[in-house]
Amino acid sequence: MKFLRALGIGILFWIIIFIEISITMIGLGLNDLTTYIIHYIVIIPIAFFCAWLYYKGERESKRTNGFLVGLLFVVVGIILDLIITVPLFIIPAGGNYSTYFSGIYLIAGLIEGIVLVGIWDVWKNHI
Repeated sequence: MKFLRALGIGILFWIIIFIEISITMIGLGLNDLTTYIIHYIVIIPIAFFCAWLYYKGERESKRTNGFLVGLLFVVVGIILDLIITVPLFIIPAGGNYSTYFSGIYLIAGLIEGIVLVGIWDVWKNHI
């Protein structure tokens, strides 16, 4: 695994999702359910784009399992949420770490991110 490459693309993945959630939740003022329905649809091309960036130019013999790459992307996102999202946005709004990280919408999004990067890898390996 190209760790630094995966780390950088994981940060990019988080930034794009942060912008997308900010636009739908704050910019458009949509409720949580609507925001997350849109998010679960929009994350598909975002995850595929980030997977494509990671695998671009990688040889088949050295290819890292997409589910592991997706897991690393998600771990990077969780770390960034721990140091940026929760202290700057969730706590001032009256939330806390446990309510944020135990939210079903977040958990579903994390799982979806791992699965989508894994699907990209499987799909590209069988073409």
